[in-house]
Amino acid sequence: MTRTPITAAALVLLLAGCPLPQPLPSYPPGSVTPPRIVMDALSPRESVIRVPAHCPTPPSWNLAAALVDANTGETVTARWFVDYDRRSTAFCNFEAFEDIPGPGDEGEDPTQRVVRPYRFVPYDHPAILGGSDPRGAGVVHVVELVVSNRYDPTMDDTALCAPEIEDSVFPFRTAARDGQVQFETQTYRWIFVSEPPSEGVPCP
Repeated sequence: MTRTPITAAALVLLLAGCPLPQPLPSYPPGSVTPPRIVMDALSPRESVIRVPAHCPTPPSWNLAAALVDANTGETVTARWFVDYDRRSTAFCNFEAFEDIPGPGDEGEDPTQRVVRPYRFVPYDHPAILGGSDPRGAGVVHVVELVVSNRYDPTMDDTALCAPEIEDSVFPFRTAARDGQVQFETQTYRWIFVSEPPSEGVPCP
């Protein structure tokens, strides 16, 4: 999806007051089911978030999530992306990551894991959608949490982040393949849209 359709979709959903449709997982035969992102444990629960523009104190959000993984012995990797663009070396790499080891068989529910919160400050990121001023109104940011039980290490290479690379290549967020077994990823997205401060969208 290009940047312009993403921006248009975000604004339409924001005006309609609808939650952002999230990608639905589809796992073909022979694939390894990835950890599941628990929708009820997400914070914030809103998928489209209004950001006050030109605030003296930059607004920020702690994005948090929990996972469910039936395999309690494996390590799960969570990666955070901001305005991901597979064609750009500046925007195809992850902003933060966490390796979450399996909890074993201890605890009330050993299948549950917690992703360390990611603090997102919209003003700290270049305004590449909807404007040129990072603090201005109309700027859109897409923050994605991508989780997998195994990423493809050959795809973790900024040399693959280029316009001439084929469309099927997604550096830093492609799951691994082990023989006939295909690992998978799951993704959740938040869209941040800035607007003039108001009673409903106040500066911090």
